[in-house]
Amino acid sequence: MVDSSPRTGQPPAWYALKTQSKREHIAAAAIRSRSDHEVFCPRITYLKQTRRGRMRFTEALFPGYLFIHCDIKTHYRHLMAMPGIGGVVRYGQDFPAIPECFIEELKKEIPAECRQVRQENFQEGSEVVIAEGPFMNIKAIVSGIIPVGQRINLLLEFLGRQVSMDLPTSTVLSTKSEPKSFLRKSTG
Repeated sequence: MVDSSPRTGQPPAWYALKTQSKREHIAAAAIRSRSDHEVFCPRITYLKQTRRGRMRFTEALFPGYLFIHCDIKTHYRHLMAMPGIGGVVRYGQDFPAIPECFIEELKKEIPAECRQVRQENFQEGSEVVIAEGPFMNIKAIVSGIIPVGQRINLLLEFLGRQVSMDLPTSTVLSTKSEPKSFLRKSTG
């Protein structure tokens, strides 16, 4: 068996570690508690409509991966013994370093380890679903935006006629929303 962890020291760099599914935060916490290596494991929190109503979900931005700053060849065996770690991303016997500027850019975009994804900006004419209250799960059309108090004016079909109502934007979900839509750069 070939030893894939040569003991030659090199300057610390950023590397991607593979983790067990849905355990990225556990692996990051284990590394932080058992070593002095810097770990970056960005997570996002978002709201999603489910059968039980509107629920808050938190998950890894990069499912199954986290980033660590260290000399990977020197600390390889120690890292592989930590809970939740499945391996190091590699090409053959090489461990490709992630450019420092990439990690710094990620940290600027996601300053905290856990970031709440903001609800998207609603536009007049777009279709939404009411996520809570007596009209839960009813589809409506945005007829106006009320910036003061973050409210939205909706037009919906109720008891055979069209009804207009104002609701807080936090109680409404876009029918076309994607939980990670904040990753795309806006053009406006």
